[in-house]
Amino acid sequence: MQVAIFIGSPRKNGNTFAMANLLAEQLKDEEIDVDVFDLYDHDIEPCIDCRECNKEQLICMQSDGMKKLYAKMEESDVLVFGTPVYWFGASGRTKLMIDRFKPYFVNKKLYGKKAALLLPSAVQIDERDLTIEQFRRLFKALGIEYLDAISMEAYEKGDVLKNENFHNLIIDLKDRILQSQHNVLEK
Repeated sequence: MQVAIFIGSPRKNGNTFAMANLLAEQLKDEEIDVDVFDLYDHDIEPCIDCRECNKEQLICMQSDGMKKLYAKMEESDVLVFGTPVYWFGASGRTKLMIDRFKPYFVNKKLYGKKAALLLPSAVQIDERDLTIEQFRRLFKALGIEYLDAISMEAYEKGDVLKNENFHNLIIDLKDRILQSQHNVLEK
């Protein structure tokens, strides 16, 4: 099994990174191949609505950092998106990535994959529901099975580490990811 974790936080080693790193460690302990990508290390241009992804090759024609991210998404079984919640939605860099998923709507290369979310936020949990719903709809449109979201109140660096349920929530998500693969193997 291959898992790709995409971190859309501009704050290096903040709460999103803490969540992603602990999940990656837990999965690696289970001998799962995990790659973690900081979206701020990749040049992601906005979708220019050229509609080239609807023609012939069914791929995005822009040549930027998304090429590497596209390849990793396509070869991975599980996709995990970590983003802080800004104004009821994903971070700007995460939104740029989402907007570039348009080729997958037509080429179906992500169909059947699994996905989960890591969402630290300064706001209460009911304020994060729009972000979760956006991803759920995105996953449904692309044929991706939504596994779960870990959504925690966290503002200052290290806030997630102070939450007594943090490790248990990450372990539960790890178990859910592992179970999703077992379900595929049983079919």
